[in-house]
Amino acid sequence: MLRLKKVVKNYYVGDNVIEALKGVDLSFRKSEFVSILGPSGCGKTTMLNIIGGLDQYTSGDLIINGISTKKFKDHDWDVYRNHRIGFVFQSYNLIPHQTVLGNVELALTIAGLSKVERQEKAKKALDRVGLSDQYYKRPNQLSGGQSQRVAIARALVNDPEILLADEPTGALDSVTSVQIMDLIKEIANERLVIMVTHNADIADKYSTRIVKLLDGKVIDDSNPFSEEEEKKEVEEIIASIKKIEENETKKEKKKGERAKMSFFTAFIFSMKNLLTKKGRTIMTGFAGSIGIIGISLVLAISSGVSNFIVDMQDDLLSGNPIEITETTYDLNALMGNLGPVDVIEGYKKDGYISVDSLVETLIKRVDDISAIAVKNDIDEAYVNYVKLMPEEYYSAIDLGYGIDVTNNIFTDFHISTGDTPQNISLSSLTKIYTSLLNETEFKEYSSYITSLTTIMQQAPADADYISTQYDLIAGTNVANAYNEVMLVVNKETEATDLLLAQLGYYTQEEFLNIAYRATNTTETSGGSGYDPDLDKMNFSYEEILGKEFYYYPNDQLYNENYMIDPFTPFTYNYKNDGSFTDGVPLKVVGILKPKKEVSYGILTRGFYYTKALTDHILESNKDSKIVKYMETADIDGFTYVASQGQKVTYTYEYVFDGTLMTATGIVGADSSMALLDLFPGMGGGSGTPSIVSLSKRHLGGNDLANRLSIYPKNFDLKNEVTKYLDAWNDDGIINMEGFPPLSKDDRSKITYTDSVTLIVSLINNMINIVTYALVSFTALSLLVSTVMIGIITYVSVVERVKEIGVIRSLGGRKKDVSNLFIAETGIIGFVAGVIGILVTYLLSGLINLIIGSLSEIYTLAALPWWMALIMIGISVILTLVSGVIPARAAAKKDPVEALRTE
Repeated sequence: MLRLKKVVKNYYVGDNVIEALKGVDLSFRKSEFVSILGPSGCGKTTMLNIIGGLDQYTSGDLIINGISTKKFKDHDWDVYRNHRIGFVFQSYNLIPHQTVLGNVELALTIAGLSKVERQEKAKKALDRVGLSDQYYKRPNQLSGGQSQRVAIARALVNDPEILLADEPTGALDSVTSVQIMDLIKEIANERLVIMVTHNADIADKYSTRIVKLLDGKVIDDSNPFSEEEEKKEVEEIIASIKKIEENETKKEKKKGERAKMSFFTAFIFSMKNLLTKKGRTIMTGFAGSIGIIGISLVLAISSGVSNFIVDMQDDLLSGNPIEITETTYDLNALMGNLGPVDVIEGYKKDGYISVDSLVETLIKRVDDISAIAVKNDIDEAYVNYVKLMPEEYYSAIDLGYGIDVTNNIFTDFHISTGDTPQNISLSSLTKIYTSLLNETEFKEYSSYITSLTTIMQQAPADADYISTQYDLIAGTNVANAYNEVMLVVNKETEATDLLLAQLGYYTQEEFLNIAYRATNTTETSGGSGYDPDLDKMNFSYEEILGKEFYYYPNDQLYNENYMIDPFTPFTYNYKNDGSFTDGVPLKVVGILKPKKEVSYGILTRGFYYTKALTDHILESNKDSKIVKYMETADIDGFTYVASQGQKVTYTYEYVFDGTLMTATGIVGADSSMALLDLFPGMGGGSGTPSIVSLSKRHLGGNDLANRLSIYPKNFDLKNEVTKYLDAWNDDGIINMEGFPPLSKDDRSKITYTDSVTLIVSLINNMINIVTYALVSFTALSLLVSTVMIGIITYVSVVERVKEIGVIRSLGGRKKDVSNLFIAETGIIGFVAGVIGILVTYLLSGLINLIIGSLSEIYTLAALPWWMALIMIGISVILTLVSGVIPARAAAKKDPVEALRTE
């Protein structure tokens, strides 16, 4: 039973009050067909909207089954519309992106029925109105009569007590109008039907009761509901409700009536709406993806570079092992002292020119750098401690002893092709070439010979480890035995001319010809100059492998002289005149080339001898006469200051422009200088010799390692290596077999050099700084995209106003309407994110192809999948935020006004 009790409805426009209903009193039977007649503006539709719960009365009361609605909240009205009311509109108000079945299901969806229940009831309702063959058509595929039948089916599907029809035939032709009215009349036999019309003929023909309105008042009622009938019907309704309650299960009582659309349903609705506008959705998604593309591309490059560094780290570890040397620098302290020196502000005085003390700055800087220098006291216990490191941490441990083998290794040297070779030491060969350059007009280049090359150096002892990074391109094997040496070339199979010259592969003429060609010298004062016939830019593998080298111990090379001249105790023999014995022939057994994937190998290009030869040198030279002399004299090396001090002298010969030249040199040591190569930068003939060192270590007379190089297996295990080394400096007791327990006081602090960590840390910091800066910049475009999506969502709200009204008329909550547009922005955000990621991967591929063609690095731009998901998530979140304002605006739409929108 429905009753309007003195209902007043006013509209307020500025200061004006428009009275739409003026104290309407009407009661309606449970089942009857009531037509509301009256001219336009008399209040018919307003009364219908109040009855349907779409509009609220100003005063009075709407009583439903004996219950007043004065205290109804939004939720109560939503449930009332969903379960008690069915609307049939003049313009059908079907949702275009839903199928016929979907439109009819909508009320059931809001009611919370399962999909199976919804489809079953919706199909029955459509069958009843004669549309059993139209389930899956779209509204735009139906005629006007069919559309109105769908609207009637939608109104009836939830079995409402009241059917409200607002001009249901207003948009139909006469034939179709009759069909629709017959259907509505049939429905009126089982429920209350209230129809608004201004067609008196239709009202007279079909209605059981006609109520006439004029200026907001009831002026006539053809079949009023008497108080006796009303009382009787109320009693019947109450009895019916009690009976229903008795038959309800506890579960049904607990569930009760509801009007709520799930977010998933709202998502599906929004998805279907966007699919009807695919082009615009894609364009909006692409526009919204610009910010995502910018940020993702920055992250892809940042991640790719970081991954490249991670992949490069193992190579870096090979080329930059963790090293412990007698003299080193504390890199952490070094980084802390790279900032500006503090300036004393007290010097500044207004109106005067203040002095910027450069002297003070320099002194402070020098003091800072001096404080960074570290001297390690490497003893036998520490060397043993390093050797006992767990083997799973490292690939190799290389021990260095400071030996200068170039004094002891000899090879054949030719002045010109075909002449009789001289068998001289590698150090003297270097000195001869230095002297030769000093005799020419480009003598300023002479120092490059020693500064740019290392003639021979020791390779790590593990040949298998070397083989993992280098291919053997010629020869039989990687040097491993004490009498084996090998050449390492770069990836282009190149070795430097300076190196090959100092190893005797070039004749003197060929070497000078290289210098003449480089300086475009066609003729010198002596008549020499560049000769194309002397060019030698390629060596066969056989030439390299066929070269012979010999190692001779100290006693073969250093002649005792101290009995005659105590200030010149030994003379060095640089040339083998055939009298040397006990030599070890060194065979070039292999030529190695870095594997394609190795960027920073354990070996740089050059000649290498083995750890086995180092052991042989230490064993053969520890009791040599020159070493024993040093021990007896209690000196570690020879000193030479001006004309005083002990020294080793040497004399050597060379030919320049056909003239035999003789030079005398001094080998000494100056305690203020670091260890240098033998004979660097000494002038030939009358030139002033440089002071250099010759120590027991150079001579192989000290078998305690002064350099330890540790090659961790990978970057993670490098951390284990550094932890192990740090433990030596900790407070705990060190226990080693063969040594007493060592407390902290028994151990000297040892500082190691971990240059890779410093390099990687600096690079990563720079990458992070650049990444943050670029992301911050590109985030502006993301913000613009977000605002744009918010605007487009608002446009969608305007476009779907009528749909908002329909959902509200079917019992949908304000929150349901809000969820529709929140879901829509979320979908657009997802589309934008996916497009952004796809474009990022496409651009990353192009970038990698371009960079790869230039540098063979094909993974410089690589966005990880998890980062791609995060970016899509950010896109969704930002668009959801941007959709909050439009969604709230949609939820606040007046359903009455929304239904009037065309």
